[in-house]
Amino acid sequence: MVRLKGEFDANRAERAARATAYPTDNNQFEVYCDLCGEVFFVNELIFEKVNDALREGFENPFVCEDCRDGAGEYDER
Repeated sequence: MVRLKGEFDANRAERAARATAYPTDNNQFEVYCDLCGEVFFVNELIFEKVNDALREGFENPFVCEDCRDGAGEYDER
């Protein structure tokens, strides 16, 4: 299967934009998972997307990978 360079770069960027449980060189911005409430650190792009949604009056759009995959335990609200 042939892949375009743009597809490869997009996949690589997506993998690099994962939240971490601790600050890293790329992930310096703190956000909370909307489901479990745990603190995660994200890059500036994700942080801005979360803040833009909150400013627009939407709920927190950030959900950690564990909750997204259904493996995390979270409070029922």
